[in-house]
Amino acid sequence: MGLGAVALAIAVLGIAGWLAFLVTQSRVRHRRQAAAQNLSPFLTDDELENTRLNKVLLSALIATAVLAIVMPVYYLNESSRQAAAVVHFDDQAVERGLEWFTEYKCGNCHGANGGGGGATYVEKRSGIKTTWSAPALTDVLYRYTPDEVEYWLTYGRQGTPMPAWGAEGGGPLDSQQISDLIAYIASIQAPQSDVLAAVEGKVSRELARLLNADQQVADAVAAQQAALAALEAAPSQFAAVQGIPAELETVLTGAGTCTDGSAALYQQACASGGMDSDRDGLTDVAEVELTDLVARMILNSPESDAATALGKLAFDHTNAFTNSDGPTPIPDLTGAETAVTEFNTIVRDLGLASQNNERLVTAAQHGLDYLAGVAETRPYQIDIPGLAAEVFSGNITEAQRAAALFNAYCARCHTAGYSAGIAFTEAAGSGAIGPSLRDGRAEVQFPDEADQVKFIIKGSVNGQLYGINGIGRGWMPGFGAMLSEEDIMLIVKFERSL
Repeated sequence: MGLGAVALAIAVLGIAGWLAFLVTQSRVRHRRQAAAQNLSPFLTDDELENTRLNKVLLSALIATAVLAIVMPVYYLNESSRQAAAVVHFDDQAVERGLEWFTEYKCGNCHGANGGGGGATYVEKRSGIKTTWSAPALTDVLYRYTPDEVEYWLTYGRQGTPMPAWGAEGGGPLDSQQISDLIAYIASIQAPQSDVLAAVEGKVSRELARLLNADQQVADAVAAQQAALAALEAAPSQFAAVQGIPAELETVLTGAGTCTDGSAALYQQACASGGMDSDRDGLTDVAEVELTDLVARMILNSPESDAATALGKLAFDHTNAFTNSDGPTPIPDLTGAETAVTEFNTIVRDLGLASQNNERLVTAAQHGLDYLAGVAETRPYQIDIPGLAAEVFSGNITEAQRAAALFNAYCARCHTAGYSAGIAFTEAAGSGAIGPSLRDGRAEVQFPDEADQVKFIIKGSVNGQLYGINGIGRGWMPGFGAMLSEEDIMLIVKFERSL
């Protein structure tokens, strides 16, 4: 409790005491009287105007003195109390925001601490599943205002894995919850010095991305070829393995090969058990059969997590703990349970691939054709020597930095497919959620280069003019707090060369 609150409490108690005194004094005292009250003489004028009046005036003087002391003290303490209340309120908002951040699994895409991550995404042009790069939230308020962040949280970003979270956009959160989320995001903003220091790392990563782009695309082509081959092989593989789970059930529940433990894996009872030398819950015959069935399943199934899990299993009728997880031994009966689960998983997946084989193969072939076209045309490449000669007076270093800065800070919105990965990245500045910058569009919008620099520093403001006939919506972030003016100038020169 603050000093002001204590002083106010004292004043209130004093006033309450005075009122209690007045009430007490005004009460009629019931006592035996020789005569009726209306016949008893009251105080004399001298008593009323001296003794009684002096008591009342003294009490009023004391109350006035107390208030004269208390109110300034309360006033002086009130501003700090209000400030502390604001801090407490903000802390509570941050705590609630963390709760929503965790409950709605924002960290699955943006990283557990908001440092950035990725989300599974099916790229629209190719139909290939990839990982969409989700941005870090630890620097978002250096480029967007809280109101702009509220917009993106409320309505999401259509065409990306970012859904609408606000009720107005069709999401599950009300406006208070969105405000709490923003409070939490504000609490995890990195120091500006760290944001500025991160520029060099981003430049290096983007240059490495461009340098290794051809190999990454080649790897994507190889992976898609393998996926296509697996789909084409699915019908024959399914035919080879579809009966194996039933064979396994017969071994683990059949007379002479079962135990109570192995039959229980299928919620059955073992009518006539067999010999279990190592007393691990599997008969000796079952362990031999299990080894054979696991080998057949692996041989006739595609690479998968289930096949990998089966490859780690082994069974030995002389050892109750043939398998282990690091230093922890695993009972063979538990290994058999794993085999039951993974057998069913493999057969289920191959069955689905076989039933829909024509459609899946066609889609996979389309994806492969798309990637083959990317490998041939290389739309993601940037002609650094040409850029240097045309814009930077032959300075390769400046040209590289300009291209890397654009990809690191601008391509997410202004280059189609950038966030989906290098294999899906179109020509720099081809346009995505932000407009295309190609064919001299930047020079058309900003005839004066200095105006474009100012625009990138400040970003757009909803309803305000920018450039020639441009009306802001608050979608274009400002990078003045994240990049030096020299780096922004490099970006401007790069964009005006497209």
